Amino acid sequence: MNLDSLTSLFAAVPTDWMIIGSFAILAAFDCVRSGARRVCTLALALPPTVILAESLSKAEILGGITGQFSTPMLEAVLFGILLVGMYVLIARIGLSWGEEAGQTIQAALAGVALTAIVVTIWIATPALDQLWNFGPQVQQIFGESYRFFWLLGSFAALAFVRS
Repeated sequence: MNLDSLTSLFAAVPTDWMIIGSFAILAAFDCVRSGARRVCTLALALPPTVILAESLSKAEILGGITGQFSTPMLEAVLFGILLVGMYVLIARIGLSWGEEAGQTIQAALAGVALTAIVVTIWIATPALDQLWNFGPQVQQIFGESYRFFWLLGSFAALAFVRS
């Protein structure tokens, strides 16, 4: 096997698409291994996290504290802390879904749906977009023009995986 042809194949693929594909594969493997519960919980935790992160700077008591998070890295850390908190809260609500493991088609669909939600939210959140700025092709596909359809389609796919 010629390794030069293999490396030239991967050199032609943009890094953004490799990251997106790797995340989709990891999410799908997690669904095959343990069901879609974690994927669905993360997908449900992302939109409220964006709302909380945007409104936290305008909060009366915590607004001054979050004003100190001025660099993109610190804003991303704050977003991560809020995401973990929302993930725990939504997981503790006790909704029972996605306990079935080992269904590969549903797992692949859930992995792609979660990836579309994560990339769409990532591009829409300024702190995360400054941390890693996706290229113009990804920005155009998952950007503002098609954001509604990606989110709606992804949540519909996760609902299908659940049923």
